Amino acid sequence: MSFLRSKEFSLILLSSLLFAFAFPPSPFSFLAYFFLVPLFFLLDGSTPGKAFKYGYLFGVITNVLLLYWIIWQTFYGEYFVLPGSIGAYLILALYPALWSWLLVSLKSRWKLGFLAAPFLWVAMEYLRGLGQIGFPWLDLGYTQTTYLPLIQFASFTGIQGISFWVVILNLLIYILVKNKKNLQEVWIPILAIVILLAAPYLYGTRKLSEEVRSERIKVALVQGNIDPTTKWNPEFLDYNFWVYDSLSRLTKEAEPDLIIWPETACPCYLEKDPLYMSRVENLSKSLDADIVTGTDDYFIWGPEEYVFYNSAFWISPSTGLEKKYYKMQLVPFAERIPYSGNMRIFEEIELGQANFSPGREFTLFEASFGNFPALICYEMAFPDLVRKFAKNGADFLVNITNDGWFGQTAGPYQHASMSIMRAVENRISVARCANTGISMTVDPYGRILGQTDLNKRTNLIGDISKRVETTFFSRHGPWVGKLSLVIAGLTAFLVILKRIF
Repeated sequence: MSFLRSKEFSLILLSSLLFAFAFPPSPFSFLAYFFLVPLFFLLDGSTPGKAFKYGYLFGVITNVLLLYWIIWQTFYGEYFVLPGSIGAYLILALYPALWSWLLVSLKSRWKLGFLAAPFLWVAMEYLRGLGQIGFPWLDLGYTQTTYLPLIQFASFTGIQGISFWVVILNLLIYILVKNKKNLQEVWIPILAIVILLAAPYLYGTRKLSEEVRSERIKVALVQGNIDPTTKWNPEFLDYNFWVYDSLSRLTKEAEPDLIIWPETACPCYLEKDPLYMSRVENLSKSLDADIVTGTDDYFIWGPEEYVFYNSAFWISPSTGLEKKYYKMQLVPFAERIPYSGNMRIFEEIELGQANFSPGREFTLFEASFGNFPALICYEMAFPDLVRKFAKNGADFLVNITNDGWFGQTAGPYQHASMSIMRAVENRISVARCANTGISMTVDPYGRILGQTDLNKRTNLIGDISKRVETTFFSRHGPWVGKLSLVIAGLTAFLVILKRIF
């Protein structure tokens, strides 16, 4: 890092720390309003080449600080995840590096080029979430999920609108600090900052004062808290079912409409195992409640050819197994080698991945008490995927996950914050059931109605409301992200064109 002086490294490190400590479970969400300010000072006057290196270093540091939990499986003896984790840190750092390069390239040709910062940042986030390698985990908007009044406008803009707003605040604070000695120039950014904070707050406060009036569903979230290494040990299969059976029976007095078990709560091919399939169906019948559970599934494609799925089963007391949903957005390099279905050269790569196939249908479970999807784990990180279920008629959302692989880290808290954002974006209730926590129920405004502790065996029973409106975001999708990507693409084209000619 010969290009880097101590002052430059200090500014990058300061930006990285401000960014990292703005995310859950940190209580300092307001730090997100300042994290770009040191980086803006560093980029101002920099060359595009140096800007790329500064942005890349910022990306590596923030990835390590916030995504350290992805190497947690190595503590379970699964050392194959280590090179993939390091690769993720290095590859994901390219996004802020490109943002920095393009911003400085624009600034060197246009005095007000920094004004493009929010468009370029949101374009980066939107691009990062696309395709089979999409990983939108660290979108800036998640830093604000603890400030519910300030994020209510996400029902219009989605999370990209929140990220855009936070970057504008950073830009205005940078302009304010840079011109602090010129009193004639600072009143404009001060006024703009006040308006940008007051307007969402006043709107959000009014929305949060509205009473949720709709039919309610009683759900029971069963948090088995079974260690991942125990879960997949065949010797403990019967014990696994005993845990969920016994916990579910404790909910009988509450008379839930729906009992929810987490992702892979049934660590077998449930439909292909008559003994355990009948146990779950009989449990549903005896409790007179529908059950949703995670399990694996497969079908035979041809001679010695199988297609495997990470799936959710809906089981009703009247007919047993009613419907299945196959996870559509698989975790890259953990559940599937990206694009391996199209490029057969990838099929021989072995990184310990599960080799699942992605589902193709936006399946809704149409129960007597309402329609709902059973989104699996990481799918809640994808706003466009989730909103399509809402647009297609979901009355509430179910999310099943197994965050046990994350250990006692920030990972489960970061993941849980996504349910809050999806609820606000679509004005829809969420029932989130996690194997080791955090399980919770969330109302259409992002308020947590009930929540479990991490690494605790328990049930969470509560009422959630059915959706009564279709938001602008649910109807039109991530329009802020798409608009920003178009603007960023045009900007990049003009910059490259000018470099060539």
